[in-house]
Amino acid sequence: MFQQPQEATESWRRKIPSPSPAGQFRLPATKELKLDNGLTIVLVEDHRSPLVTIEAGIPIAPRQSLARAALSNFVALSESTAELLTEGAGSRTGSELAREVESLGGRIASSVNEDYAEVSAVAVSENAHRMIELFADVLLRPTFPQSEVALYKSNRVERLKVQRQDPAFLVDEMFDKAVYGSHPYSLSVPTPQAVRAVTRLKIERFYRSNFAPEGSAIVIAGDFDLLKTETTLRELFSRWKSLAAHQSVREVNLRNGAARKIYLIDRPGSEQADFRIGRLAVKRGDPDYFALSVANAIVGAGTASRLFLNIREKKGYAYDVSSSISALKQAGTFFGASQTRTDVTVAAIKEMLAELDRIGEEKVSDQEMRDAKSFLTGQFALGLSTQGGVAGRLLHARVLGLAPDYLENYRARVGEVTSDRVRQVARRYIASKTSVIVVVGDARKLTKGLRGIGPVGVFNAEGRRLLQPK
Repeated sequence: MFQQPQEATESWRRKIPSPSPAGQFRLPATKELKLDNGLTIVLVEDHRSPLVTIEAGIPIAPRQSLARAALSNFVALSESTAELLTEGAGSRTGSELAREVESLGGRIASSVNEDYAEVSAVAVSENAHRMIELFADVLLRPTFPQSEVALYKSNRVERLKVQRQDPAFLVDEMFDKAVYGSHPYSLSVPTPQAVRAVTRLKIERFYRSNFAPEGSAIVIAGDFDLLKTETTLRELFSRWKSLAAHQSVREVNLRNGAARKIYLIDRPGSEQADFRIGRLAVKRGDPDYFALSVANAIVGAGTASRLFLNIREKKGYAYDVSSSISALKQAGTFFGASQTRTDVTVAAIKEMLAELDRIGEEKVSDQEMRDAKSFLTGQFALGLSTQGGVAGRLLHARVLGLAPDYLENYRARVGEVTSDRVRQVARRYIASKTSVIVVVGDARKLTKGLRGIGPVGVFNAEGRRLLQPK
């Protein structure tokens, strides 16, 4: 006798289960130390994995507004100093340091971003004490060998040439310049001339003037003995002395332009165009950050976002389209971005402009609010699912001056955002009337259509203004 499938007789299978409410995030046991030299150390004892992660952040920023050439020199020195920290330290050459780190089952790296230099390391827990000693050598006693300086300069100049062939790089560079004006955030990379002017002596002077304990932070997370590690850290890093008087960075009062402007970077013969639309928004510690994050999730973060569903799924103009917030210590931006075929670029830009305006004009649905909050809290949980993620987020919070309970309260702050707040911040930071639009593509094919959106300035890949095609 024929029997119906079990699924047909169990109607509950057709109902999608509702997600459980997100639980409150709680850090493992944490201890914070403040040394007399101004250095903050955060210890996160967690024995679930036999690893130890170390992260250090050192604020790096010009002490005053600089002319363009001087700012480029500063960026060249900050990049080279940070990246060469691991190429020789204490009594070890770069290759000797690399071999010893590898023998500990670990790795070590250094870099710099817009707000701070960062040194990171990881090792198996049984070698944590030795890795901390090596880490201290890298941070406090770098040697900057002449051969490594020469190699770095040669490689960096070649990388700059390669970067300038990348449309995504050109969009990013011009957008920062147009939005931030004379602020140090306006310069993404140094010029080749600034890199060539770097010397070992200049790097040493830059290190002594900028790498200081005051305002810096070290986070250690993982499987370690708390008392032993605290003693080691105090002994090693209490010796770190400031070699120059600490000066606070003067904040610049940044403002959006009075009207929409279009910056078109000519790429003759290109069959596609990259574009970005955005404006000044919030710095990282701004109270509006959480509401803007929800608005951004609705507009363009993920495959359920409005930009994705409209420009990719409905119109078919692009394979990828999104929006983002870049919130730094002193300022920040909101922007949407995509890459399209040249023949639909203007239409795609118009669709994006409409979506950027719509979120500030119409009430967001309850479903979109729930989906956006779930997306943000899910991303938050994923970011903290690893030891390195916890250490990195804690370092970021300390160096940028966020609240000590920032991580614990993140989900609650997102949950408090209302649809009215989303509309408020959208009108304030997303609305497109004063947006900067940067496009990289064939100017002869794009200029006429773009003029229907706003005034167009045409530039070459080096950022020099060109005569506009007719």
